Amino acid sequence: MKSPLILLFTRDGDFARLVCEALSQTDAVVLIARDVRDGLQILDQRGRELDFAVMDFDDGCRGRTLLSAVHNCYERLPIVVTTSEKAERACFLAYANGARTCLKKPLSVAGLAKAIADVTDCAASSTSRGLTKAKHYE
Repeated sequence: MKSPLILLFTRDGDFARLVCEALSQTDAVVLIARDVRDGLQILDQRGRELDFAVMDFDDGCRGRTLLSAVHNCYERLPIVVTTSEKAERACFLAYANGARTCLKKPLSVAGLAKAIADVTDCAASSTSRGLTKAKHYE
């Protein structure tokens, strides 16, 4: 079985570690994009292989720009968006641009892991892929 491939968009090293910890019981490979250019490059090179994406909206409009590009190119790709707890409008925009779920920070490892499992279980039922140990790549 192929290891799930995840696009993670964040500039926050602590958040990247949280995501990797949430995926620690899987064999997922995490590709980290620190900016929109990196994210678009990953989409161009590996987009068809991606199983889901986690996108941190704390970067303002840059996160929304990448989310829109991901959704336009791969509209069936499950996307989890995170945002600050004060950013009510960000979740609305995330859902409008294809996010399957939007979580407000601060997040626990268990809460993020459950949200990811919910999104991937939904996707796995239609593709027969599931998360089964995370590998971290930048």
